[in-house]
Amino acid sequence: LTRLLADSRPEETPRSVQMYASDPQEAGEMARSLADAGVHHLDMNFGCPVPKVTRSGGGSAIPLKPKLLANIVRAAVKGAGQVPLTIKVRKGVADELLTYHEAGHIAESEGCAAIGLHARTAQQLYSGTADWDAIGELKSRVRTIPVLGNGDIWEAGDALRMMRATGCDGVIVGRGCLGRPWLFRELSEVLQGRPVPRPPNLREVCAILDEHARLLIEYFGVEMGMRQLRKWCAWYTKGFRGSSVVREALVRVTT
Repeated sequence: LTRLLADSRPEETPRSVQMYASDPQEAGEMARSLADAGVHHLDMNFGCPVPKVTRSGGGSAIPLKPKLLANIVRAAVKGAGQVPLTIKVRKGVADELLTYHEAGHIAESEGCAAIGLHARTAQQLYSGTADWDAIGELKSRVRTIPVLGNGDIWEAGDALRMMRATGCDGVIVGRGCLGRPWLFRELSEVLQGRPVPRPPNLREVCAILDEHARLLIEYFGVEMGMRQLRKWCAWYTKGFRGSSVVREALVRVTT
């Protein structure tokens, strides 16, 4: 399943894969394998805040060990060869255990193409508001590679506000695009100085959902495809009047 998720169609470009590793040798081998398979960009996630991951020393807990982080990144960059490799981190595990300054230094010194900062701690998970000031601070410290900001980008205007407030070179969108893939079109237009396109209405969203369902079936098969689709049904219908009743039925779809 992992290889299937990392796969893509020949016409899809650029092909970007996010990888996870907590061992330098595994990171290097994985990066080399993906680069050999024709991936155009690799990203390493050192920002996962899930307790079962951090308790074992993985995810956002890895930057607590700067030498380990540096060894993993160095091995991955070497394995990736000419393929650009970026990393994503959080501010730290908690407010009293901040690691993003050192992570920025490691990203620069070990040859990363860019570093992304989710401006929350692992302890926060996804609660509260993202600390955009931390993104600006990292940008002031990291001079040789781009700094990407992440956290609370829900609409195109948020991206502009973040970039103006922090001086970051670009943005990473996470939860904001779930069930709203057209957000990327809006971001593209706004960042090129054009007006924000009209968002799709319910009828148009249903057509997108239907296409998504058919593509999932084509890729995963009916049973797995429909299981995958259930979570997307909730995201696509969120915010529409009376949608809670519809979601109760959609989370049980099998065909």
